[in-house]
Amino acid sequence: MFKPFIRVSLLSCLVSLNAYAAPVVTINGTTLTQQDYDQYLDIRTKKTKTNVTPDKQTIIEEMIDRELLRQDALNKKLDKNPKFIEQLKQLRDNLLMSIALQSYLETHKITDATVRNFYNQRITQIKMPKQYKARHILVETEAEAKEIIAEINKGKSFGELAKAKSTDVGSAKQNGDLGWVTKQTLVPAFGNAMEKLAKGEYTKTPVKSRFGWHIIKVEGVKSQPAPAFNLVKEQIRSGLQNQQMQQYSDQLRTKAKIKIIK
Repeated sequence: MFKPFIRVSLLSCLVSLNAYAAPVVTINGTTLTQQDYDQYLDIRTKKTKTNVTPDKQTIIEEMIDRELLRQDALNKKLDKNPKFIEQLKQLRDNLLMSIALQSYLETHKITDATVRNFYNQRITQIKMPKQYKARHILVETEAEAKEIIAEINKGKSFGELAKAKSTDVGSAKQNGDLGWVTKQTLVPAFGNAMEKLAKGEYTKTPVKSRFGWHIIKVEGVKSQPAPAFNLVKEQIRSGLQNQQMQQYSDQLRTKAKIKIIK
């Protein structure tokens, strides 16, 4: 009772296979099929890294040009050229090594549980940089900076002075506000002075950097959270795979007879 269904299924498969092998173009007697077209389009898309797919005629024209070049090279016996033979050997060797590494990684798969365990073990050891809610006033000379510090000492608003006198136009519009920053994202002189300040404090002496003279105020300090697992899991997996590849190489060296001839 299932025979008609089986015949229909087989017929459907044969139709699919025939469509896949259907000729797209012939060049000097050489036939390029739909399979050739699909494979070339896939390689081309990966190489150009674009989501824009050219029209079919453009792809076919490119395939024709490539096939004509291939045929001309064979007619000129360039496949016998020593340079071609050497480069072909290098390509073959590189491909073999790549497949060997892929095969090793496939048979030594790193599970999500392994990645998670690595993350859990390391997360407590990570020392994240502190974040500072900072303001600053930037001026050209040390004398100007000292005058502004004297005004702050007398009770003048840091933000108003920044808006009126700072040469850092971007932050001056925000009353000197730099938002939440870390020491590592700032020039060393600024970062070093900033991390010595407690919440609410400002530098009592001007701080010099390549941009000029700064007066810095810290309005908040907080610990930066460690990166979430989902944000770093693929980076961890990649690092573990690199370790695996090194282990693979070390194992091969252990078993090999190596003699370096100088």
